[in-house]
Amino acid sequence: MVSPGQHRPTSRVILHNDAGEVFLLLTHFDPEVGLPPRWLTPGGGIDKGETALDAAVRELFEETGLQTSPEALGEQIWQTSGRWDWSDGNFHTYTDTFFQLKVEGLNLDASGWTDDERRDVLEFRWWKPEELLHTSDLVGPHGLAEFLGQNPF
Repeated sequence: MVSPGQHRPTSRVILHNDAGEVFLLLTHFDPEVGLPPRWLTPGGGIDKGETALDAAVRELFEETGLQTSPEALGEQIWQTSGRWDWSDGNFHTYTDTFFQLKVEGLNLDASGWTDDERRDVLEFRWWKPEELLHTSDLVGPHGLAEFLGQNPF
C-alpha cells in the first residue's frame, strides 16, 4: 500500500512481441486511494537493498511467471517521474525505471501474485502503441503511451 506523500521508486518491464505490441495489466493500484484503474507494464516497487534491475527481474517473474536474467533485460531504456493525485486530496510521487524484453508469447502465470495483485489486476492484454495513444483509458505512468509511440520495438 502506498502512503500519502510517499515517494515510490519502481522498476517496470516493457514486454513486446514480433507484432510490435506491448503487454499491459489493467490495475486499480491500491483502489482505496480512489485512483481509477490504469494500464501498466509489469513491475512494482524496488525493495530495500535491491537495484532497479534486480527488482525488474523479480517483479516480472512475480507478475507474469516469466523468468529472465538481468543480462536479458540489459540497461534501462527509460526513466520517468511524476505524481498521482488521489481522490481525497492526498498524493504520492513516483520514479519508474523501465527495461524491455522481447517475447514470442505469454501464458500469464498469476501464481506469484500477492493478495493485493489478485484484488487489483482486472484485465491484461497486448496493445499496439498507436492504440494506447488513442484510448480513453488511463495509461501509466504519465507519458508511457507517448514514449511507446516514439520508440517502437
